[in-house]
Amino acid sequence: MSNQILLSLSGSCLLQPIPRKGTKLNLLDMPQFVAEELELRGLNLPVELIRGQNAAMLEKVRDQADRVHCPCLILYQDEPLDFHGNPEGATATLKNLGRAAKMLGCGELAVRVNCPSESILSVSAAMKSAVAVLQQFEVNLLIRPSVKPVDSPEVLMELVKRIGGFHISAMPSFANAHATGNGTETLRKLAPYSAAIEVTIAGFNKDGGHLGYNLDEYIESLLTLGYVNKLSIHWCGTTNWVQGIQKSRERLMELIGREDPVA
Repeated sequence: MSNQILLSLSGSCLLQPIPRKGTKLNLLDMPQFVAEELELRGLNLPVELIRGQNAAMLEKVRDQADRVHCPCLILYQDEPLDFHGNPEGATATLKNLGRAAKMLGCGELAVRVNCPSESILSVSAAMKSAVAVLQQFEVNLLIRPSVKPVDSPEVLMELVKRIGGFHISAMPSFANAHATGNGTETLRKLAPYSAAIEVTIAGFNKDGGHLGYNLDEYIESLLTLGYVNKLSIHWCGTTNWVQGIQKSRERLMELIGREDPVA
């Protein structure tokens, strides 16, 4: 079952210059770099990478990504949408992001949501209407948990269940799972609701162990649960990010028991 897992890249690292070259990649060159240098077969784009770009450029990125067999999968935003205090504004933002995701060829849009536990009913109702709006672009919605403050898995699960349907899922992160204090239990709860999971990587020690949490344990828990959807490498370390992602990919390939990165 692990052979069905697709390894992709959370592209926030692409906002940084290439180590030892000191220059940033052109947006159109990013898919080929991810495919050839990082050996990953999917690119998830933060909204910061496409901000200010017109429709023609986004469609060029989509075509280039498809050409090098590294499609744009998910467009994601870090700043939470306020469906609690400003549902109209949050819905408008979601619609604009959905339009951009469609142009990029992304089948999914991932966002964080401001949702106090006592407001789940009103937030889920507003989001249910917003998900319907997204369907005009044929884009599904993924909900990402925050780390500061730490979103509980229960709130995320409840939102997904209350919104309901085939067009809403979760996108947990290892960073959030670790921050809850019981990472494996958090992943166990969220994996069945998840279309993608962000593998937050801070770096490795001299013995090859991950810094901050037990990467092997988290991956093993997902495999035990039968998880077969996307894993997205999110590099947040302070060392050479290209080498860090390459090492992350190699380690993940070992853990899921596969040699070929193509699902």
